[in-house]
Order: sequence, then structure tokens, then C-alpha cells
Amino acid sequence: MDIYSPAEDLVIKTRKPYTITKQRERWTEEEHNRFLEALKLYGRAWQRIEEHIGTKTAVQIRSHAQKFFTKVN
Repeated sequence: MDIYSPAEDLVIKTRKPYTITKQRERWTEEEHNRFLEALKLYGRAWQRIEEHIGTKTAVQIRSHAQKFFTKVN
């Protein structure tokens, strides 16, 4: 008789390493305005905001949002 242990099926997900693929570039006033507009429309739905802005990735947007929120508070 085998004793089944649920821990044996535990899968630990690992994140892939964060790599910077290109140089940092400043956000233009237009990109920031689109960010603010998208934030009002979509909340923290980063993929939707990415589509709305069109020139920044979700990672860049989350980073920008983090800095923005710390300045606002």
C-alpha cells in the first residue's frame, strides 16, 4: 500500500530573469497623457494600457505607474 503525499505534486514556478532589451528612454508628454487616460479607463489592466499607449511594454508601464503612484501619494 502506497501512501500518497500531495507535496510530491507541488510545482514551483520560476520567473524568467529580467533582461533589459534596450536603452531607457524618457516618456514623452503624449505617452504620459495616454497613460493617465488609460489608467482612468482600465485601472491596473496593464495589457489594456499597453495597447492604449502603443509605444511602451507592460513592464515599462508598471514601472512608470509605480513611480507615478509614489509621487502622487
